[in-house]
Formats: sequence, C-alpha cells, structure tokens
Amino acid sequence: MIMIDRVKTASLLATAAMIICPASAASAQDASDETSAASSGGLEEIVVTARKREESMQDVPASISALSAGELDRRFDSDVRDFADSSPNIVIDDTQQGPGGVAAVYIRGIGVADVEKSVDPAVGVVFDDVYIGQSSGSLLKAIDIDRVEVLRGPQGTLFGRNATGGVINLARSRPTYDLTGKARLTYGRFDTWKIEGVASTGLSENVAVKVSGAYEKSDGYIFNRVQDQPGQRSKFYALSAALLFEPTDNLDIQLSYDHQKTKQDPPQLLAVNRPTDLFCVAYAQCSPSPGVPTSGDRYVSVSDGRLERNATFKLDMAIAKATYDLGSDMQVDYILGWLKTDEEINQDFDAGPQTLYHTDRPARWRQTTNELRLTKGGNGPLTFVLGAYLWDSRYTINLKNYIGFAGPPLLTSAQDVTQTNKSWAIYGEGDYEIFDKLTLTVGARYTKDRKSSIVNDLPVFIYGTTVEANPIATVPGSIVMAAPVKESWKKFTPRVSLRYELSDEAMVYALWSRGYRGGGFNGRPATLGAATIPYDPETLDNYEAGFKTEFAGGRVRLNGAAFLMKYKDMQQDLDVPAPGTSTGRENRTINASSAEFKGVELDLTARLFDGFTLSGNMGYLDAKYKDFFGDIYSTGTPVDASFLKIRRAPKWTWSLGGIYEADIGSNASAWIAGDVHYIGGHEITFLNNPNLRNSGQYLVDASINARFNQTTVSLFGKNLANEKGWTIGYDVQGVWSYAAPRPRRTWGVALTQAF
Repeated sequence: MIMIDRVKTASLLATAAMIICPASAASAQDASDETSAASSGGLEEIVVTARKREESMQDVPASISALSAGELDRRFDSDVRDFADSSPNIVIDDTQQGPGGVAAVYIRGIGVADVEKSVDPAVGVVFDDVYIGQSSGSLLKAIDIDRVEVLRGPQGTLFGRNATGGVINLARSRPTYDLTGKARLTYGRFDTWKIEGVASTGLSENVAVKVSGAYEKSDGYIFNRVQDQPGQRSKFYALSAALLFEPTDNLDIQLSYDHQKTKQDPPQLLAVNRPTDLFCVAYAQCSPSPGVPTSGDRYVSVSDGRLERNATFKLDMAIAKATYDLGSDMQVDYILGWLKTDEEINQDFDAGPQTLYHTDRPARWRQTTNELRLTKGGNGPLTFVLGAYLWDSRYTINLKNYIGFAGPPLLTSAQDVTQTNKSWAIYGEGDYEIFDKLTLTVGARYTKDRKSSIVNDLPVFIYGTTVEANPIATVPGSIVMAAPVKESWKKFTPRVSLRYELSDEAMVYALWSRGYRGGGFNGRPATLGAATIPYDPETLDNYEAGFKTEFAGGRVRLNGAAFLMKYKDMQQDLDVPAPGTSTGRENRTINASSAEFKGVELDLTARLFDGFTLSGNMGYLDAKYKDFFGDIYSTGTPVDASFLKIRRAPKWTWSLGGIYEADIGSNASAWIAGDVHYIGGHEITFLNNPNLRNSGQYLVDASINARFNQTTVSLFGKNLANEKGWTIGYDVQGVWSYAAPRPRRTWGVALTQAF
C-alpha cells in the first residue's frame, strides 16, 4: 500500500513538473543567448569546452551533459551535490565522515565513498582546469560557477589526471573589463543565512580583476537529544580574487587565489545496530526495528560528542594560467595549480551516548600540478589536444582512537600516516575527418605513478575509570616502520571513436576507451601486512554507442547512448576484523577480480511552446561482480563474493523538469520552475547490510521567481517530498553500523541583484 501511494505521488509530481517545472539538461550559453534563442522559438546551441576547445555538444562523440551560467543563475544549488540531476546515472552524496563536506561521487556505479585521502577518486572533480585529488573538499560550493559539464565514462586523454568513472568539470567566469556583478541574499529553513556576491571590472585596457565572497551560517537539520540543542551547526566563508592580464593580442594570463574556511559541529552520525551487534548486546545501543537508528528518528542524534563548532576545514587554492595564441587555430596553455587543505575534527563514530568509539583526525593535504597543452581547433580536417602533466601530493593524518568497548573502560590508540604520490603523464586526442561526414577520433595516455607510505603506531594506553595524567599500561602489536614503503605503476590507456553525421541535425558515434586508476597503500591499517602490501591498480574498458539529434525545427533535442564497461581488479574498500591489534579492526582496500556494468542513457530537451521548456534524462544501469573471490570476511579464506550487489549503482535514475517564463510588464518577467529527480533503490555498504539499504527516492525541487529590471525575488523549496534516504552507511562487522540521512525538506527566499 505504501509503495502504491509513493507511485501515485511520483506520478502526480511528474505531471506537475510537466506543467510548471527546471530544465535539468543544459545550455552552455549566457543568459542573453538564451533569451535570443527563446525569442526565435528554438533551442540555443550548447557549446562545451570539455575537449579544450569550444564546440557544439552535439558534435562531441561521447556522453556529456552541461549546465550554463544562465541555467545555473535560475537554480539554487548549494554545492556539487545539486548538479546530480543534470545527468543520468549519477549519484552524489556527502558521507558526513569529516568536516567541510566529503564527496561520494558515482557515475555509472563507479566511485569512491571513503574519507581516507589515500584512495584516489574514481570520478574526477576538475575546478578551473585543476583536478581535486581528494574526496574532502571536492563538494565545492556553487559560488560564481559559470559552467558545469558532466562527462560519463573513462577520461584520461583530455584531462591532466586519470578518471575511471567520469569527470565533473566546473569553470568560473573570466574577469570582465566592464563593471559587472551580482549579489544574492538568502534565508532558509533551520535559520540558514547565506550572502554571496561577485564583481568584476577593468583596471586598464589590458588588466581586469574579479572578486567574490560568500558567508553562510546554519543550525543544521539534525537535533541532538542528549545535549538538547541543534547538532549540526556550521559557519562558512569564502573569499576569492582573480586577475586577467593581456599584455599582447596573443598572450592571456589569469591568476586566481581562493581561501575558504568552515567551522562546524562534527557531523551527527546515527547508529543502526542489529540485535547481534556488540554495541547492542553489551551496551544496549539497539535499533528499535530494522533500519531505524537507535534514536528512533533519522533526524535526532543521541551522540555525546563535542558540539562547539570544534570541527574545521580550511582550503587555499592558487591557479595560474597562461595562454599563447600561435595563430592558425593553435594555442599553447600552461596551468599551474596548488591546493592546500587543513582539517581538524573530533567525531563520535559510535553515534551513542557513551564513548565507545570516537576519533580525533587532524589531517593535511597538499597538491601541486603542472600541465602544458598544445591545442588545435578550427574547422580543418584535423583538430587535436596534446598534453604533459606532473602531479605531486602529500597527505598526513595524526589519528587518535578513543575506544570504550575493547575491554578496559577507555583505550586510546594513535597512528601517524604520511603518504606521497608523484605522477607524470603524457596524453593526447585528435579528430580527423576521413571524408565528409565521417570523423575518426584517436586518443592515448601514458601514466606513471609512484607512491610511498609510512605508518607509525604510537603507544596504546589503557586508562582507568577516570583519565589519568600518565598511562598505566600499553598494548603490543603496534606498526612501527623505520622507512616508507614504495611502489610504482605505469599504464598505457587508448581511446578510439568514430562519428558519422547522418544530417546537419543528427549523428551517430561508437567508441572504445580504457580507464585506469593506480594502486596504493591502505590509509588506516592495523596490521603490518595491510600497511606494507599495496593493492593493485584497476582498469576499465568502456564500449559505447550513441546518437545525438535535433528535430522539430530545432525545438527538440534528444541524445542517447548504450554502454558496456568491463572492470578488471576493481578496487573496493571495506572494514574487516584485525584480531590481536589495539582496535581489533582495520580499513582495507581490496581488488575484486572483475565486474561488468551495462546500461542506457537518454537526454531530452524540448521547447514545447514559447516560454515553456521541458527537460529530462533517464539512466538504466545493470552492475554486477564477475568472478569475485576474496577474503571479504577477513577469515583467511577467500569466498565467492559475486553475489554482492555493487554500491551506489541504482538500476534506474531519471529527472523530469521544466520552466515556464512570461513577461509581466515593462522590463519585468516571472517564471515557475521545478523538477523531480529519481534515484532507484541501491546498496550503500560493501557487504549489503539490509538495514543500510536505500529504497527509491523522489527528490523534488521547485521555485517561483519574479525579475524587475535587474532585481530578482525568489521563493524556493528543495527535497519537497522529504525523502530520508541514507547518504552514507558504514558496517563495522559484528560491532555496530552507522549512517547519515539526506538533508531534510527545506525552503527559503532569495533576493538577487545584478549590475
């Protein structure tokens, strides 16, 4: 009966979306271009730059979706998570396992949901041509974002860093010589205030600057019952400055610097414990029914962790770009990227009113990238991109565990981990028009990674019922490494595609590409073997065929693709028992033997009549392990694990939305927008814990807007169906499980002023 009601609700919402509701596929032009296109009655051309040159999205022989500045201006996105509805077969969540937002980005069922920075992302987040090499901090705030492009499938022949599952490519606007800008003030549910603005102007005939900033505070959507106060308060601010210098007609230099800081309460996790779990049996921390947290409510915490906004995340980023026009449609680009993050958090992972498992996790990340590209664009028979790339990163964590379930009243262990990664690559991709209407694309990449890891366990202390100034005992079994362990990997990854133009409005393509993600060392080991024996690289072969069409006089655009992806040595992270160690647990990355992903994707945009545009996308995914034998239970004996379902790989995803706009007077207009985004049922734990399984979710957003000259007033709502799915689920086998819920239904009002 509940399922029938949900289906009826979804049908009603979809019908409403068709009547009132935001295009979730994209344009890639500015607002003036969109207005011009609307007045002509057709869809505007979508221009993308993912292949390092401006071209119509309809000419790109690959699966790609985009959101433009004009489209983004009409949305109320908070961070990268809100871009998930723009593309099929994509799931983006905040795992709540650290401060500042820890991204779990999955495209076509491929991604990483672990907080440890020792694990390379499987989906790349690229920000102003700089790859973000960690999951922490990659939930970038949607401030001054000018363009969003989502590329599905392996990417390595166009971007500096490898990406097995795909890339989310974000770009900001260039500084302008004319005085331009906008500011937005937003107030929303949970006493949320947000102020953000950007302004740009010229300083001389060849120098322009842009500054932007944002401030946000919120009480959060989770209440802490134990401490009788909001449990997820946060404050965030960001400052950015950019400089454009054009000393000659051929040379373009851009410099930017960003500083961001978040101070927040540690994310409130929820214990979801089975009757057989240790925390239920020994400490009465039991779920009242399967899938229900011990608090009885997904938005009520019973954590005894500190709540003084004591968790911090700081980000500093510097980017320098130089572009030299060689003439004949050729240019050289050099991009230097530097990123530093520092974070501190003391988090209650047992999620209960007793100190059973808390951690103190100060961590530091540094990355430096150098990229040199030669690009040939234009309309000639040959276009190409050639690049060389250097990557250098260093990660350090000083982890302390406060454990109350391991026998003594309180056991404290400490572990220092430092890992480095030095990588270089050469890559390239070129299009050649074999004859009229038939184009061959060939790409290749050669990558070499060299990683090191050093792990030192500090003495493990056992305290009495009260914490004493000096330890009274130590536990053996610590990892002490005198020197780092090192390993290197190298890989050649090609890409080939054919594109055939059936007409000026339709084309078909077929491609094969190979993705690669390097091996590495476990970032949170408890045994010497896990600390010193690396896991292997993974590779992915993607076979894809698709079409791109426009018809009905340019009013309808329909793109589609079918794909088959074969994984070899797929990397998966899990928690396993580690008997004889201080914590009795460890996090380990293993290589599944193989897996297979196949599916279909459709993107639709239709201007049904003047003023109303309907958009939608649909993704079908069938993801399965193949020949997977592994020691998944840490018993010492491998078992056939191919029965497990792959995490965050819903069979169905779709979005349906629209926007209706009309003039309401001289220099005034109004529009109503909204969409329904569906994420099918899926697993979120490696071992498919049934208490941490997500059923299908309908995420509904809508807004009512009025613009008078350059002033816009908006009323908006997000997650209006109040879906309560889990964004993270972590299963500590036989001890306890924890989870975090999706943000609650919210609404707000925004005032936007442009100039």
